[in-house]
Amino acid sequence: MVMIKEVCPICGSKEIVCLDKSAKKYRCCSCDDTFVLEEKPKVAERIIENKDNKNVLTAAEIYKTVIGSICEITSEFNNGSSQGTGFYISDNGYLITNCHVVIDRKANGKYELCDELYSCKSKSVDYDELEVVYIDPKNDLALLKGNTKSVKPLKLADRLPEIGETVVAIGNSKGEGLALVNGVVSDVNRDFQGHPAFLFNALVAHGCSGGPIFNAKGEVCGVTVGGRDDAEGMKYGIPIETLRKFIKTAEAEKNLTILLI
Repeated sequence: MVMIKEVCPICGSKEIVCLDKSAKKYRCCSCDDTFVLEEKPKVAERIIENKDNKNVLTAAEIYKTVIGSICEITSEFNNGSSQGTGFYISDNGYLITNCHVVIDRKANGKYELCDELYSCKSKSVDYDELEVVYIDPKNDLALLKGNTKSVKPLKLADRLPEIGETVVAIGNSKGEGLALVNGVVSDVNRDFQGHPAFLFNALVAHGCSGGPIFNAKGEVCGVTVGGRDDAEGMKYGIPIETLRKFIKTAEAEKNLTILLI
């Protein structure tokens, strides 16, 4: 949209007449000067609603919307147990976590799956036994299946946020329960333990592994995977593009139908 300045640029009078509309030529009745009015971008153009910002949510709104779709995960092994986080992605009970949450890596490079796996303390799912359906150790992702079908799945984003955009992460911090932290995307082209990752500065802790990272619209844009212990603001996420490819590969190799929303 444009705005025509309808005053004389010489004397400021509003008493002007159009001499040639196509040429935008005018004459001022006060100073009798002639001039051409140029079209300029409307200064208030930014008040026009930006479609990208239409559905932006606060961190509190995101939490209230998604918390029922996220669960704490406990994996039982012969030598102990570990805690992580998972989130539901489909109407038919599939959920995502990190591969390292459900396997025990050996010194020789091999690994063993956990003996037992269950979710707990979710507001929608209480001690639900989980099944490991498919794992990708290279990209550190695992597809799980729960017995419940009553949990509302989370919506996956189409793209990773740009550097500087706000993100919110929810995870089972230190194994003490689900908690929210927020921050911004710091870099989108990183490598973490041999797979693509993005850097963000939300202060996720151990136990948040496998938890969802949300964009400002409350859509999953990544999966928390780890961070540097010597730098609090350097945390890593698996980008949404990698997650979407993982889901497609799991569907193809296991002959599954995962009902994403």
